[in-house]
Amino acid sequence: MAIKIFKENDVDLNLIKSKTVAIIGYGNQARAQALNLKESGVSNIIIGLRKSSHSLPKAKEEGFEVKRLEEVANMADVIMMLAPDETHGQIYENYLKSNMKVGAALGFSHGFSIRFGLVKPRIDIDVIMIAPKGPGHTLRQLYLKGLGMPSLIGVEQDFTSHAE
Repeated sequence: MAIKIFKENDVDLNLIKSKTVAIIGYGNQARAQALNLKESGVSNIIIGLRKSSHSLPKAKEEGFEVKRLEEVANMADVIMMLAPDETHGQIYENYLKSNMKVGAALGFSHGFSIRFGLVKPRIDIDVIMIAPKGPGHTLRQLYLKGLGMPSLIGVEQDFTSHAE
């Protein structure tokens, strides 16, 4: 398998700008990715959190709409699972699995949950990985300086033929 290196000019940001993106969680990586998407022109970002989440006030303070996990699953074209890994299986089974739209994309920032079977995705969704090779605070700092961070992408399941 050949490695393909994408540069900024290889990516069409308009593909994501027209989508509803749900970010599950609002910790280190989730906050950085949500803010970077927002400041890159993605206008429809929803943060999915539990009612009791300590991150809820911060997400609202930073201008995001915050909804319950099952609500964002119903609304989103792309769901980025950025909560702690140990919660992925429970979040997917209890809130996302039966509420996701057919053809939606479920994304991760590394392959742990899929590789080790914490999440067993439905066959009628795309499953992708967009994995920055560093912590969220570094990703955010680089973005604010107009720089990028090396990242890995992967497609585990391509139901729509448009996952990549």
